[in-house]
Amino acid sequence: MWFDAARSVELRDDPVRDPAADEVGVSAICSLISPGTEMLVYRGEVAAEDDLGLETCEGSFGFPIKYAYQVVGRVERAGDASGFAPGELVFARHPHQERFTMRANPDLIFKLPPDLDPRRAVFANLLDVALTVALDVPVRFGDCVVVYGQGIVGSFCAQLARRTAGSLIVVDPIERRRKLALSWGADLALAPDEAPAAIARASDGRGADISIEATGAPPALQAAIDGSGQEATVVAVSYFGTRLVPLLLAPAFHYRRLRIVSSMVAGLGSGLEPRWSFARRIGTAFDLLGDDRLVAPVTHAFELGEAAAAYELIDTAPEQTLGVLLEYP
Repeated sequence: MWFDAARSVELRDDPVRDPAADEVGVSAICSLISPGTEMLVYRGEVAAEDDLGLETCEGSFGFPIKYAYQVVGRVERAGDASGFAPGELVFARHPHQERFTMRANPDLIFKLPPDLDPRRAVFANLLDVALTVALDVPVRFGDCVVVYGQGIVGSFCAQLARRTAGSLIVVDPIERRRKLALSWGADLALAPDEAPAAIARASDGRGADISIEATGAPPALQAAIDGSGQEATVVAVSYFGTRLVPLLLAPAFHYRRLRIVSSMVAGLGSGLEPRWSFARRIGTAFDLLGDDRLVAPVTHAFELGEAAAAYELIDTAPEQTLGVLLEYP
């Protein structure tokens, strides 16, 4: 599956080569559309000259481009030096494709635990984004945490924070997402216009200790700054691509001495990088996904041939979607 222009999806037939000694051939079972960065690519909102970041992707952000990064499949063929064997289930950072051959890069392809459902395992990369947030900015016991956005990543950020936060507030304009957050344990789930007063009440006037922006909507980062307390931390998770993000920093940011942290799944801060490899983070994500307490909702599933309809649905009706899968017969 390629994007041949903004908001245009094309299916192409490509030859699939035999794997070399350090490669594997994979037959896809399902893949997950990322509602964040991948949708920016679909809309043409990534600078054409930006690096693709993944050796499994092809083309350029100026189109055409083959770009995505979360597929679960089964190894069909494996090179002698790959470390994989035919029949193993794997998670691969690879675009949406029925069959493909890729290098057995330990940062790009991972064996699944034998009892993990592929329809949950496919969320591993987006859960890794939330896990990176939790590692970059740990939540202390008693903290008031506010998460802006309850899409997949925002929901995962909130669910991980719930395990230690004193109070957890989520903010989202979509009622369905607010109800889901309350069902798994958020203390408050608010529409944006309700949030400032409610955050002040819940924190006894102090403001949030940690505010996590995971909406992809520029105004939410301003709201996170405004709702944060003295010397609090604002975590910027969204990748905004070419969209401008205007901020009014005076007086809240300056007088409260706020800290804005960029959290990006491509790397870790806080001195953790040497110990927390991609493999370790994905392994931890698999462990979390193996626990049914973590909610990873699939709202829609399309066959690969219906991919254009899947992207259009996410683009035009986000209130109806969370996890949107592509399935491979």
